Amino acid sequence: MIIKRLFRYQNLGIFLFLFLNLMLILYLFTNGFTEQEMILYIILVYLFFIVLSLSPVGEWFMCLMIGAKEIKRKDMKLKIVPLLEVVYNRAYQMDSLMVNSIKLKIIYSNNANAYAIGKRTIVITSGLLKLSDKCILGILAHEIGHLVHRDSQVQLLVSGSNVFISATLFLVKLITILVTVILSSAAFKSDNKVVAVIITLVGAIFTFLITLWSKVCILFLKSSMRANEYYADEFACKLGFGANLAYALEVIENDDTDNTFFKIINSTHPNYNDRVARLQALGADYMRVF
Repeated sequence: MIIKRLFRYQNLGIFLFLFLNLMLILYLFTNGFTEQEMILYIILVYLFFIVLSLSPVGEWFMCLMIGAKEIKRKDMKLKIVPLLEVVYNRAYQMDSLMVNSIKLKIIYSNNANAYAIGKRTIVITSGLLKLSDKCILGILAHEIGHLVHRDSQVQLLVSGSNVFISATLFLVKLITILVTVILSSAAFKSDNKVVAVIITLVGAIFTFLITLWSKVCILFLKSSMRANEYYADEFACKLGFGANLAYALEVIENDDTDNTFFKIINSTHPNYNDRVARLQALGADYMRVF
């Protein structure tokens, strides 16, 4: 069941992102897939980063990177913990794959937001606590949806593999730039300016293609991330907090008004109006509840 959730169609873009980048790296560093030992070595290093990212170490490191800390203030605990328990108990009764405990952490920020990280961590911002209990219930139900669907674990997998991918592609671009500079300088010194210009152009084009490749692959990743937001919204509806979530999205209005094509495809979240409309279509009409 866990494998089924990880490899559902909403995650297709994510796995395409990982696969395409791995294939590019293997091609560049194994002389067109001809050096079998190097292929094995690269795959083992790649798997090491993935396993490390999916471990508790990866979850801890991600919290460290975004500045998530333990909640120490009693007033904050008294507000958020009972609400989390309400949502968690419903989720635990409804879904057999729900984790047996959740770690709750906080980021001190005025923006109202929440994040699911790894297998069992939910991070809230201090700004979220300024919202009504009804809004917070909806947002927590959405984040628990990410935990249940394993979206947050997939995101850790992406983060770990992306460290390897980004470092490798950066190395490729750096080598390309250095080789281009050396060869073009040598050509200029020998008064072969035409060759120098050609070398410079080839190096620039190759660097541009590597950058373009990365951008295109990221579009697959972001497409899956947007699909998973809708999926987590549906889970909130199943728990009975769909209207709460729709109302919270309306209150926060965390999307700007830029709905251009490039804005949409580069976003990790759908426009909040589209999410509210989808929730309303599922029967979560906050206009009849709040």
